Amino acid sequence: MEFSKIQRMYILSFLFTLHIALSAYVNSTFLTQIISEKYVGLLYTTASVITLLLLARNTNFLKNFGNRKLSIILLCINMLGFVFLIGSQNPILISLAFVSILATNTLIILCLDIFIEHFGNPTTIGKTRGLYLTINNLAWVLSPLVTGILITREGGYVTIYSLALVTTLIMTIGLIFSVTNFSDKKYVKAPLIQSYKYLQKNTHMLAITIINFILNFFFAVMVIYTPIYLINHIGFNWSELGVIFTIMLMPFVIFGFPTGLLIDKYKVSKRKILYVGFIIIILSTLSIAFISNTNIALWALVLFLTRMGASIIETTSEVYFFTHIKEEETYLLSIYRDMTPIAYLIAPLFATVVFMFVEFKYIYIILSVILASAFYYIKRLKHNHESR
Repeated sequence: MEFSKIQRMYILSFLFTLHIALSAYVNSTFLTQIISEKYVGLLYTTASVITLLLLARNTNFLKNFGNRKLSIILLCINMLGFVFLIGSQNPILISLAFVSILATNTLIILCLDIFIEHFGNPTTIGKTRGLYLTINNLAWVLSPLVTGILITREGGYVTIYSLALVTTLIMTIGLIFSVTNFSDKKYVKAPLIQSYKYLQKNTHMLAITIINFILNFFFAVMVIYTPIYLINHIGFNWSELGVIFTIMLMPFVIFGFPTGLLIDKYKVSKRKILYVGFIIIILSTLSIAFISNTNIALWALVLFLTRMGASIIETTSEVYFFTHIKEEETYLLSIYRDMTPIAYLIAPLFATVVFMFVEFKYIYIILSVILASAFYYIKRLKHNHESR
């Protein structure tokens, strides 16, 4: 069976996302073995600062190496980080390895964005991005159950990180042989100030970028602190969390592609879809603060609803953004992807301060208020479906 180039990229991005997803929800509890749970976020903040510095130089990297070669270099650094994470007992080396993995994850995702934009059909962006996100999110759905089983066994963390390493190795080999001839566009470099001036002038692009930040702020709080909250404060174990998180992440597989089709085929307003997504995510996130029992079905339902809203928002935001940029405008893409490390920089610092004054559960009430601020920016998006 012969796969097209875009299909190969879907498979490779699935493998890479699987490597991220396998370790994402255990990272924070793993790090509590070397630092206090209240300060775990500071390590995420360090990784985010380094990621932002690297993203600021991303266009230069692409010009010097090309997207294919840069992807392979970053993947090798990523794998080396896992080697140290698995084999070292030194807290400093473990911290450096963790930071290198998080930083390269973001940069590799940006490189994959360029591949998808290059090989995808520009007339069906909604379908392309919706399918891309659905396939990637399938990896997120599969990983918690695997993680929940492995983490309870002897050497659980080592096994999980080893599996993530092997997955990355397979993806790297696949990339080397699948994308043999890639013609890079002339990547446009713009000074940071000029880029932000562009966003100030094009307020709808600034709005979608801020919406992307708000969503990633939600992800940052949830990924870092929800496993800690459910284990240390509610009383679940990792086997139960594996089931809960698997159900929780299913909306990313269920709603991503249909949302893209609604936009492409039925021309449903992106603004209306975003309003629906944020209403769902706000109400479900708010309810977390008021649940104190260990009913697996209830927690699975509530967290399922949070990701239902997130899936709708993520797909719609991606479609809107990629409808309004060109492949070579990597400076705009870099700013958009900056929102992930910026969120992971700000959210842990913010949460660290919050925990000094209130109980752990109140972070979800505050998070709901932050999510509600998105309504202000949705109004500033364009109504039409035309691309640039």
